[in-house]
Amino acid sequence: NEVYNTLLISPPGCGKTTMLRDITRNISDGIEEMGFLGVKVGLVDERSEIAACYRGIPQKRVGVQTDVLDACPKQLGMTMMLRSMSPDVIVTDEIGGDGDKNSIMQVLNAGVKIITTAHGYSISQLKTRKEVLSLIEEKVFERFIVLSAAEGPGTVEEVIDGKNMEVIFRRGKNGD
Repeated sequence: NEVYNTLLISPPGCGKTTMLRDITRNISDGIEEMGFLGVKVGLVDERSEIAACYRGIPQKRVGVQTDVLDACPKQLGMTMMLRSMSPDVIVTDEIGGDGDKNSIMQVLNAGVKIITTAHGYSISQLKTRKEVLSLIEEKVFERFIVLSAAEGPGTVEEVIDGKNMEVIFRRGKNGD
């Protein structure tokens, strides 16, 4: 019943955005079987890929407690969400550009959780990108989820605890 600061990692075409959308819907609507009631989500959809808004209306199911800021630069959008929508969680896609770290730190310093994605094949590959490396070293993310297309897009390869960098789940190693 807790939302973790999470970074989804995968190369293009492996299901990051689709999984991000599904996570958004589930944490917004809640998961009855788990006793999770859902929380307010601020979705900053810079390229209109997550909610696929048309005339301001999401065409994809992103949850009843989700406010969507469509076609807005993610750094500006995160600030706007914090100031006007009082979200419990902010969701955005594809971090790694200049200034993304400052916006993410602003979100965290406001007591709001962050769920986002980054292009890469592994955490070690992400460490070659300055903005993302800094977030990893500062232990901003409580969970890393590494995806592939090994068994179709959205195959979960690993789930890693961000505090101690221990593998919580690895495909093929847990009887799965």
